[in-house]
Amino acid sequence: MNYLRLYRYYFAKSVKARLSYRLDAVIGILGFLITNAILFSTLYLTISSIPSLNGWNINHLGFLYGFYLIPKSIDHMLSDNIWQMGTGGITNGMFDKYLVRPVNALFQMIAETVQLEGLGEFILGVVLLAIFTPQAGIIWNFETILTVIMTSIFGMILFFSIKLMFGSMAFWTKRSIQIMSMVYNVSDFSRYPVEIFGNVIKSILLYVVPFSLVLFRPIEAIIKGENVLFSLLGSAIGSIVFLLAALLVYREGLKKYESAGS
Repeated sequence: MNYLRLYRYYFAKSVKARLSYRLDAVIGILGFLITNAILFSTLYLTISSIPSLNGWNINHLGFLYGFYLIPKSIDHMLSDNIWQMGTGGITNGMFDKYLVRPVNALFQMIAETVQLEGLGEFILGVVLLAIFTPQAGIIWNFETILTVIMTSIFGMILFFSIKLMFGSMAFWTKRSIQIMSMVYNVSDFSRYPVEIFGNVIKSILLYVVPFSLVLFRPIEAIIKGENVLFSLLGSAIGSIVFLLAALLVYREGLKKYESAGS
């Protein structure tokens, strides 16, 4: 409960700080909204001339794209500070301030910053879901709502875990932003049906960096009208296993950490 109260304090403090420059905050939100809208428009114009992509029409892809933005945007808002680990935060003394306080260092790093720009992605995701849900023939019943909520949670866990695992490599390499970005951007493939890719990429997306297992499979079950239980189970296992692995890498890396002042 103490951590919950502390998180509320950090959250309110960060939001207040960001809103002290309201124009910058609005521009940031609009920037992410417009950027993602342009990316989707490019996809729409490309795919709309094709009858279907492995059985998926533009309405299905629009729903999938909109959903993809939901967990990604929430992760962007709530745990974006982890990128500092890969960009030099391990070597410039940033991490020292977390270790000298009587609060979990990882908690502090996560809670310290709220990136309001992620609202732009979230808003666009909701808009796309609202537009393409009826066109894709999807009904918002209990099963659909539960699947979207649970898959969003598992997706957030996976996005967070990817950043933590590869950001923690900076404990050994000092900087890891390149590999962080490369692996994180693999998530872009989960905006498309995994079956359109070759066996190697498909295996990576399902079993190595399991964005398609976690994000795509449950949505595929909704669109095809299949039982979502098995897909949700796979999504849960994929995200939780990756989270445990990420925490292990982080803890081992923390043992190697040397203060910037040492």
